[in-house]
Amino acid sequence: MSSITIFQAMEFFGTGDPFFGGNAADWCLYHQEDGGLTFVASHEAQRRELVKAYFPTEIEAQEAGAAASGRKGRVSALPVTARAEVPTGQIRWLVGNRHVGTDDNELSAEFRSRAEGAGAADPDIIAQIVAYALACHRANQALCIALRL
Repeated sequence: MSSITIFQAMEFFGTGDPFFGGNAADWCLYHQEDGGLTFVASHEAQRRELVKAYFPTEIEAQEAGAAASGRKGRVSALPVTARAEVPTGQIRWLVGNRHVGTDDNELSAEFRSRAEGAGAADPDIIAQIVAYALACHRANQALCIALRL
């Protein structure tokens, strides 16, 4: 069975460690209060209680990062290890029983609702659950294309 991976976007900007006089500032992509995406330093994201943006594919993370980059730094899509609380086996099974033509928004809403109904209160875990479900969905869609179903 192939491994399912989710991704985050990170913007690398500047050169040299600030401790030694450099101006490097590497920021992750977060969901803003207004629903948009922005690159923010981790301490600022924590202060504003922002949720990190996770993506089902490397390409989607790269494209979202490029679109959100205000500093025009180097944007990379980095793989994320899902937190232990993310029920990956159950998600794979549930998504595997869905039609590959299911709309992403419908699938996202279902898994957000399931996570909240199961008592998940941490927005980061919910975001990872939704991204993992979409990553499984993308893998199923790719399999159908490969098998010409």
